[in-house]
Amino acid sequence: MKARARATLIKAPRRCISLSMPVRSFRDRDFIETTEGLLMCVVGNVHPDDRVICYLKYIPGHLTSAVRTKWSRRGVIYSRILPYYSAEGVAQVKEFLRRHYPHYLVHDEVLGIETIEVNVNCIKKHYLPERRLKEVLRHPRDPLESMAKEMVEILSSSSGVPLEDFGITGSILLQMHNPAYSDVDLTVYGRENAYRVKETLLRLYEEENSSFRRVHGAMLESWARDIVKIHALTLAEAKKLYGYEKWNRALFKGRQFSIHPVKKEEEVNERYGDKVYRGVGIAKIRCQVVDSKDSIFLPAVYKVTNVIFMEGVQVKGLEEIVSYEGLYCDIAKPGEVVYAYGKVEEVIDRVSGRGYYRLVIGTYEAQGRDYLKPERWLEPSMP
Repeated sequence: MKARARATLIKAPRRCISLSMPVRSFRDRDFIETTEGLLMCVVGNVHPDDRVICYLKYIPGHLTSAVRTKWSRRGVIYSRILPYYSAEGVAQVKEFLRRHYPHYLVHDEVLGIETIEVNVNCIKKHYLPERRLKEVLRHPRDPLESMAKEMVEILSSSSGVPLEDFGITGSILLQMHNPAYSDVDLTVYGRENAYRVKETLLRLYEEENSSFRRVHGAMLESWARDIVKIHALTLAEAKKLYGYEKWNRALFKGRQFSIHPVKKEEEVNERYGDKVYRGVGIAKIRCQVVDSKDSIFLPAVYKVTNVIFMEGVQVKGLEEIVSYEGLYCDIAKPGEVVYAYGKVEEVIDRVSGRGYYRLVIGTYEAQGRDYLKPERWLEPSMP
């Protein structure tokens, strides 16, 4: 059924006119606002020179087909158009854009897929998490911002990571949060900083007087049941994931929070166009992780060896598993055996001239059936 908006959707001009210039390169978990007022979340750190790869999160106005309409700022109501965080959820968003804002859908010749990309000339504002956090630290305006301030100060002092290497994203970044129920979504910049924060949180979860707690009990059951509706996990696996594996999503004084590691510019070793990607089919594999240091970021990268193809297409030279689904970030260590199901892509490295293959999780082609599971999760039977 075609969506009907109570508020008029703002149509884009033929050629957008940029109203602001980015003050730094675009990083994962930044937000951008388009000239039509659409609010989009940036995906990853590698982008074309003239476009930003992202997904649509909020639109101005009350849309009858929206998932939820409970955000507002400066008197404007916003609707959340992304139903849930998954490749299928993004596919629904793309259909909305196809009807109303088709100029943001691009067949990307480098990635080999249709993606959501915003031309820099169509960006009205670039929202920087680290800049917004400075405002919150200096002058929190409500109880939720005060809680975010307290969280970051504890994490910084306990880990030794400077305050300037943290940021705040999500609804607080956009100043459209509701203190009664919004989550606190943080960023931490840099690989070393991210691992220091991780170790700090793992310690704080175990301390008796800490305000940081893993999710448990009825809430864990609820989170797990929600996850199995849209991901190829059993209830037991989902409970393991959120009850033990996911160090970066938990509770602070009973409020949900998340922490998202993001690379600094000097840590990004790939420029857009250095590599070209082409899908070759779907497969299930068993393999061993040899390097997981970049699995803490999005996309999460696991270097693998001893690959055995169990179903689907078979190729020689599959070297890595890459997950664009944040659920599978940082869940397997070097030496561990994992099972994975997803889209196999050929990677052509234009810089070195070599080619190899990777298995990607979080693609539309897998239709929500893709996964990454450490062997230690599994029963004696196959996944």
